[in-house]
Amino acid sequence: LRRKLFVIVIILVVVSATIYGFMPKAADVDLVDVSRGPLQVTIEEEGRTRLKERFVISAPTAGYMRRIDAKVGDSVRKGQILVTLEPLRSQALDPRSRAEAEATVSAAAASLDAAMEKERAAMADADYLERRLERITNLYAKGSVAKDQFDQAESEAKKARAVQRSAKAAVDVSHAEFERTKTTLQNFTPSGRTEKHTIYVLSPVGGIIFRIYRDSEGAVNAGEPLMDIGDAKNLEVRVEVLSSDAVKIKKGTTVLFKHWGGDGTLTGIVRIVELAGFTKVSSLGVEEQRVLVIADITSPPEIWRALGDGYRLEIHFVVWEGKDILQVPASALFRSGKEWMVFVEDNGKARQRTVEVGQRNGLAAEIISGLKEKEKVIAHPDDSISNGKHIRPRK
Repeated sequence: LRRKLFVIVIILVVVSATIYGFMPKAADVDLVDVSRGPLQVTIEEEGRTRLKERFVISAPTAGYMRRIDAKVGDSVRKGQILVTLEPLRSQALDPRSRAEAEATVSAAAASLDAAMEKERAAMADADYLERRLERITNLYAKGSVAKDQFDQAESEAKKARAVQRSAKAAVDVSHAEFERTKTTLQNFTPSGRTEKHTIYVLSPVGGIIFRIYRDSEGAVNAGEPLMDIGDAKNLEVRVEVLSSDAVKIKKGTTVLFKHWGGDGTLTGIVRIVELAGFTKVSSLGVEEQRVLVIADITSPPEIWRALGDGYRLEIHFVVWEGKDILQVPASALFRSGKEWMVFVEDNGKARQRTVEVGQRNGLAAEIISGLKEKEKVIAHPDDSISNGKHIRPRK
């Protein structure tokens, strides 16, 4: 009897274990409520701040710049002297150039001497012909000389005076050439600071120095940039947006600036969406067509006064916004053919249901139909979840 009873117990245990093994097990899932609340659809990009009005101070002419004592971040007022330019220093001559210059000076001196001798000869001829003209004039007055001889003497005297003046002009030219060649041997480097021929570059506006291209003294070329100045409170944000996203952004679109380094989120508004796009290669080597969008910061300057030119921000363009929107987490949605589906919790079982989805962002999706408020859906359905499967909330 005991043996039979033991066998029956063993059989019952095996049958119970087999039945329990074939019983469906409930899957642990994350359940979330279908709720109502605000919903925003944004386009996210990275942007950089920049000055709205940047004034580049450049050298008006080539010269020797004195050292700039100002530092980046210093305030300047309108009309303040920013840069001082002196005349360029003369170049030092190497031995060969100096020898050539000395030979040129000697040649110019010899040319000047020759011109002066020609002037003396022309002056002697002119004096002689003047005295001869006087004698012929007296004889012509007495009738002892023919009219033709008198005219000839007068003409020769005038010609001699013209040759003399020409010789004097040649002397002036030779003298100027001699002085010019002598300057190649002179050193025009001033021994000390001089205000003669000094040029002062003034600030066109009041503001802050944002950049100094060079502060050490030295020669600069005409038009060479020296420093940038502007108003630190007059910043804008420059964003390069994909052209497919740019069509959704309009002038006046609300902008949120996040992860800018300070506390909270800054607000702004789109001022310009440029009409011309440009091609840019991404870090992955993919060519992208992008459009430049300019936004203004509308938050009080006291909050973001630490921002400067070229600072990075995370930009969120709010292209759609609703206040009382029925929504579920975007992770609860999945595709079945062309339709959106969710798994709804129904008395411990998962029920697949078709829903109509409206606006979506990366975290939540608007539900137009198919769900009711306070229903529970599976937040992250995987392949183990099927219609009618037993489920239980994950602890």
